[in-house]
Amino acid sequence: MDYAELGRRIRVAREEASLSQDAVAQHLDMPRSAVSLIESGKRKVDSLELERFSRLVGKSILFFFDEVSGAVEESNFEDDPTQILFSANQVVDISPDKEQIERFREFHRNFKDLARKLNRISEPLSTEPRYNVFKPTPAAAKWMATQERARLGIPIFSPIRNMWEILENEGVRVMAWKLTTPKLGGCFIFSPFLGSFVLVKKNLGDYSINKQNFVLAHEYCHHLIHRQQKGITCDPSGHYRKPEEYFAQWFAANFLMPEEAIVPRLATYLEKSNGDITAEIVMHLALDFGVSYKAMLYRMEDKKIGLIEKNLAQELSKEKPKQLLARIGRSVPRLEKINHFPNEYIEMNFDAYRLGYISLSKLAELLEITLEEAKNQLNERDIPINIGVNSELELLSDIENA
Repeated sequence: MDYAELGRRIRVAREEASLSQDAVAQHLDMPRSAVSLIESGKRKVDSLELERFSRLVGKSILFFFDEVSGAVEESNFEDDPTQILFSANQVVDISPDKEQIERFREFHRNFKDLARKLNRISEPLSTEPRYNVFKPTPAAAKWMATQERARLGIPIFSPIRNMWEILENEGVRVMAWKLTTPKLGGCFIFSPFLGSFVLVKKNLGDYSINKQNFVLAHEYCHHLIHRQQKGITCDPSGHYRKPEEYFAQWFAANFLMPEEAIVPRLATYLEKSNGDITAEIVMHLALDFGVSYKAMLYRMEDKKIGLIEKNLAQELSKEKPKQLLARIGRSVPRLEKINHFPNEYIEMNFDAYRLGYISLSKLAELLEITLEEAKNQLNERDIPINIGVNSELELLSDIENA
């Protein structure tokens, strides 16, 4: 392979990871002009530089050397967007959750394999954003949130306490797993042939349901306008390096807590008190809108709304949500639990078993359950257990004896 072709592949990988030449140069500790020369095939790149670059962009080293990788690897990249989650360009370093993300990758492959067996691979889906946002500003996020509520038929005054249901209805596959990376709230991936997937952190701490609701609204924004990026990690703590993450946070706040809905509800609570905004009132509002106490406090402190001064917000932030719930006599609503796997994936497995495409042991393996649990679930669906083969060896035997 000549330097020109290698340079071309390096440029393709950099652009797919949404990295500038300056960013690559800084990561590799070289001048930007050197990156430009490498991409144009006028400068040699050594093995150490290429290894560091491959980790930066989330590509296999084979992409740069395989004679057919120019076509094959790019196709694999399109079909396996989980690769981009390991890119150094991501907001969150997910290396502590490498095993879980590898499982996520395996799930995505299994989903694709089942979809092919069942002839459910669609025509390539568009990566074009649903809304044209020319500048990612708070005002644009509010406009988009209002437009999306209208499109979904959700009145501006109505709380949205179950984002999971909205995502599922919009064709986004949602699952919740335990993740150990402190700043990782979830991640979003998009494949042109399979669509959008969201993995949300199951163990977000106290009142995880309301925290998950906000993270899902954040990821929903990525589904609406950031599909061309293929994969994005989410940091719910709000420390971002990328404009799209700020924008998704602003969208989630406006989508779940519209100013037009908060103000009248706040007025109702103030009428019952002495007119002062208290921690108890903030907790009531958080529960009403299906978000955490902290999220509601931030929203009310937002300069665009200006319901709480900074000093008061700092004072109220010292309150413990658990104690507040006890004082107001309310609890976090129990929403339908987000499954370990999307409902669509679960049913695809049972359809594949019913049609004889996978064995009972493979069914249990794909759903990460025991054989006994698989049999019980087959009985619940009235699917005969004697349909399909029980092992790959049995399948080969059947083929040989046919």
